[in-house]
Amino acid sequence: MYQNQELSFDPAHPLQVLKQGTFEQWLTVGDRRRRFLVHIPKACRESACGIFILPPDGWSADDAFERTGWKQLAETAPEKPVLFFLEPEGGRWASGEPYGCADGDVAYVDALFRQLSERRLFNIHEASAFLFGCGAGGTVAQMAAMWNPAAYAGLCAIDSAVPEVYSRAAAQAPCRELGGFTDAECRLGIQKGDIPLPVWVIGSREPDAAAVSHWRRSCRADVAEHSDSDTIRWRRCVPLPHPLNEEIEAHTVWESRIPDAAEQAGERLLHRIWTGFLSRFRRWLGDPGGNLRLSHAPAAIPGMEYHFEEVDGWLREWYTYVPESVRSHPETPAPLVLACHGYTCNGALYLGNSGWERIAGEKGFIAVFPTAGYGRMFTENAYCSSDNLLLPAWNIFHRESQPEEFPFFRALIERTAREHPVDRSRVFATGHSLGSLMVQMLGLAMPETFAAIAPCSGILFDGLEQEPLSLPEVAARPDIPLPVWMFGGSEETFLVPDRPADGNRTAYTLNAWLRLNHMEPVQGDRWADGWRARDERWSDLIYWADGVPMVGFSRVEAMPHATTIEMSRRIWDEFFSRLSRVDGRIVYRKGEFEA
Repeated sequence: MYQNQELSFDPAHPLQVLKQGTFEQWLTVGDRRRRFLVHIPKACRESACGIFILPPDGWSADDAFERTGWKQLAETAPEKPVLFFLEPEGGRWASGEPYGCADGDVAYVDALFRQLSERRLFNIHEASAFLFGCGAGGTVAQMAAMWNPAAYAGLCAIDSAVPEVYSRAAAQAPCRELGGFTDAECRLGIQKGDIPLPVWVIGSREPDAAAVSHWRRSCRADVAEHSDSDTIRWRRCVPLPHPLNEEIEAHTVWESRIPDAAEQAGERLLHRIWTGFLSRFRRWLGDPGGNLRLSHAPAAIPGMEYHFEEVDGWLREWYTYVPESVRSHPETPAPLVLACHGYTCNGALYLGNSGWERIAGEKGFIAVFPTAGYGRMFTENAYCSSDNLLLPAWNIFHRESQPEEFPFFRALIERTAREHPVDRSRVFATGHSLGSLMVQMLGLAMPETFAAIAPCSGILFDGLEQEPLSLPEVAARPDIPLPVWMFGGSEETFLVPDRPADGNRTAYTLNAWLRLNHMEPVQGDRWADGWRARDERWSDLIYWADGVPMVGFSRVEAMPHATTIEMSRRIWDEFFSRLSRVDGRIVYRKGEFEA
């Protein structure tokens, strides 16, 4: 039955995961093994969407795979979602289990979600996990979402009925899992009922009114709109706490009465559920609980160009965004920002996550979003393993099995400048995680190209296969200054220490850039000096030279290993927009961000 296929890497088709087909998998819940199926569609890309499918009582995972249209949808949908078919133990879901049951069906769903962090068979992006359930499976799907609401970007349940005692207990419970980090001591005081989730509750007779109320409270969706004859859409009007990072349109709850919905869920209703609802949402990591936003295909954005072309003998992918304000004035040179994604991701994901396309449109500059070639990270931490699938990874250390990066980035800049009006004195680079290390390597190898760089959630990491500063391009770099502004979250200290101190890699990296910029390194107690609190979340440590902010680090309270649009906006407004390189010299235009 299971059509498993492991492909060999094909340079002619380098952007596809190497395992496809349907796989039988097991996980352990308490003292029992639980089964599920995984279907990875053909031409699936890295960092795919993942849909958890919980069928009704009496159905196995095989039944859900064979008797519904989910497989066909996955093979034909543009997103190529990976499907996870769960099954009830002994043929029946424990839809009446108490809240907090350690080894029940909710624990089974949660264990599968946690297994998504393993990247040996599939790679699901953390912003794109969804739940679908029918009958008692829909009840358990809702209970699992109430248990861990920050884990999912959307939920659809048909003919379900969550016990009110369960939803009440979940709503009032402290929320420790906040999307990318654990608030073990509940110091932030967030309850599970505070975490919004886009939910569509469908009933063949009547939708589950108690569940609709629960989700409406979580989204603060108070205004009803009858969008069509069978559905009421509840929307939020209360302003969002982080309106740059979130979209109010994603804080929505739908309730529908659709006769024979359960039967239709095996056929035509699935397309409506996925395309019309679930696939529209993403929960990006960033603020506590994540940031809900609508998903926008890059190809649908006016001014966005897609490239998949040979560069330096390798097929490479990138997106170039040129806003109308730049296109309509080709005589006026515009700044250029290179934006680099993290490990396992791609240019399209970083485009949607970081918001650089939006800022470029507002401020009038060109943004380029490249995708790394497929490779492995030969280090072990919460995000990386040498056992992972081949996934996009910047070739920092010149592996022969991957394309070289410096010729690629030089070609990107030259190509963009040839086709669009680029101000060569105002070229910048930013990126997240491994992308931030790529950005630093660009700054180390070719500083004359850039007016400034801004690495986010990344330093000169320890434990890599080679010390970044030992690479030959660092020794050969031109001895010229380069402004650098780095960022780290308070909840990613295992990877990026959120305060520099003697002996940690954040201090090591800042001192490396201070030395390269002919500035005095910092030691001991002096790391505590000079911090400026911008508000309750942001603390900035900036080192100035001749009136220019040359090296900086900002700590973001209650942020995991993530990036946000607020961060991108600060980088542009307070740093990139004020800097240029004229005849090799850095010029800074003063503003609010002053010594």
